[in-house]
Formats: sequence, structure tokens, C-alpha cells
Amino acid sequence: MLLFKMKKKLIIFVLLTTFLSCDKSVEENNGTNTQVHVSMFLYENCPIAQYMTLPLNDIYEQFSGEDISFTGYFPNILSTPESISAFQDEYSLLFNCVDDDDGVLVEYFGANVYAEVFVEKDGIIVYQGMVDNSYSALGQWSPADKHYLYDILSSIINDEEIPWASNMAIGCLI
Repeated sequence: MLLFKMKKKLIIFVLLTTFLSCDKSVEENNGTNTQVHVSMFLYENCPIAQYMTLPLNDIYEQFSGEDISFTGYFPNILSTPESISAFQDEYSLLFNCVDDDDGVLVEYFGANVYAEVFVEKDGIIVYQGMVDNSYSALGQWSPADKHYLYDILSSIINDEEIPWASNMAIGCLI
């Protein structure tokens, strides 16, 4: 049974990797063809994940025209297709949301908290961390003055050096 589960996870991983590698790409970026994908881990009952839907939608609206793809993953065993769809509707999410109830993508990315984001460029993770710094700790909110995800994506499309590789995401534990 364990071998079957491992094979199932491997097949899902290979299919997902193939899907992501075939996803939208930046057609012109100073003469290069760059694939960029943003992955975020969400949970319907996490207040920080709920809050982050607004900046995530704003970033999606700003960068989806640059052929950067976005996917929200729901790795909680309590998440269902119906609850994910209801979350998408309630928060007017513009990007695709997928159930990761087996935790395959949590393992692949090494995600630790809900609302953690990962940016891949040409299949390599170039950023892992917060969307912005509006949460400095659990329960400690203030208006954001650092917009990490926005800055990372701006750097990528402008072919500039990426300003951050990672930071410690704040959120509900996965």
C-alpha cells in the first residue's frame, strides 16, 4: 500500500511538473522565452490566507497580462472541491485553485504556512516567502510597506536582479 501511495504521488508530481512547464510563458523578455509561475498555499479557514486574497488578486491583475501564471493550492485534508470553489467565489479569486489533499505540492515546495508563495522561473524556485509584510507575526497586522511578490515579479519581467530569494512567511501552519 505504501508503494502504491508513493507511485501515485510520483505520477501526480510528474503530471503537475509537466502541466506547469507547459503553462503560459513570457513571450518576449529581452529576447528570451521565460516561464514564470506563482504558487500559493491557501486554506479557507486561515484568516491570514483570507486577508492575502486581496493583494494576490491585485498582483494577478497586474501581472497576468505578462503571461505569468498563478495557482492557489489547498493542501488541507478538510478542503473539498466545493469549499475551494466557495472560497474562490467569496474572495473573487481570479486565478486557478487546486486541491492538494495528498500534500504532494507541499512536499515539493517545502511549504510551511498558508499564504506562503513560491515563484518559479524556468522551473527553478527563485523566491519563497511572504506576499508582503503586512503580518510581522501572528496577530500583528499593519499596512504593508514591503511588497515582496510584486517586487519579485517586476524584477523578472524587467530582466533585473531579483531583490529577495526568501523570507519567513507568516501564516497558519500547514
